Amino acid sequence: MSWTRPGLAIVGEDGQSRMQADARAIQEHTGVPTSAFTVRSRDAAELAAALRSLPDEVAVVYLTGVEPAKARAAQRELTLTLPVVTEEEAAAIVLTAAVLIRSRRLQVAPFDAKVVVAGSDAMPLLVPLLVASGVGDVVAWRRDDAAGFPLREVARHATVVVDAVGEFEGSALVPPERSTLLLPLPGLFAALRRGLAGSDPVDVHRACAHALTTLAPVDQPLPELSDPDLATRVLDAIAEAVRPPRKR
Repeated sequence: MSWTRPGLAIVGEDGQSRMQADARAIQEHTGVPTSAFTVRSRDAAELAAALRSLPDEVAVVYLTGVEPAKARAAQRELTLTLPVVTEEEAAAIVLTAAVLIRSRRLQVAPFDAKVVVAGSDAMPLLVPLLVASGVGDVVAWRRDDAAGFPLREVARHATVVVDAVGEFEGSALVPPERSTLLLPLPGLFAALRRGLAGSDPVDVHRACAHALTTLAPVDQPLPELSDPDLATRVLDAIAEAVRPPRKR
């Protein structure tokens, strides 16, 4: 696939047909020129090298289906040359938005909310992002905690439970579907192309999550990729989050 302007590359180590479907969905709904590439790598250094070899038209990479630690390491190695968004980051953004939306519909303000993250070790970016997003009480629970702190007790009186490990017997948010992870990408793509990365990724992720909360239809748990305001709202939120404070 050829592009007439710099585009977004969805890159993974398997699932070419799924990545192509994701690329089509983003381009059809948002107009962002998007393509898919399969790479093979044994470690982060090889992954970074593979990303460097992508066509010059690639402006931003979305890494999907790659072991999280390897994806993070490759992202760090390319910090100064090629913006990389990991699937782990997208999942944390989308789950944070889902938590805030559910809390709002329960008429609980974020600072009054108690959120339990079951399997927090599987989602290390989620807990700090929830805290940064203003959630008053965030409880990180791991399977190793079960003996001394049963999940059903820890989750008592929780506003929202996020269950990454299938341990909670009740209503809970679960890791988002692959298609839902695409929601932050059009706005993030626009922001990164403009150099609006900021010094702290948490600021950008928080801005993305809050933007998504403003777009969710009343009968849906999250916004839709087809929303015409999606990319603009996320871009504007990021620009505001990374803007230097005004001098008095």
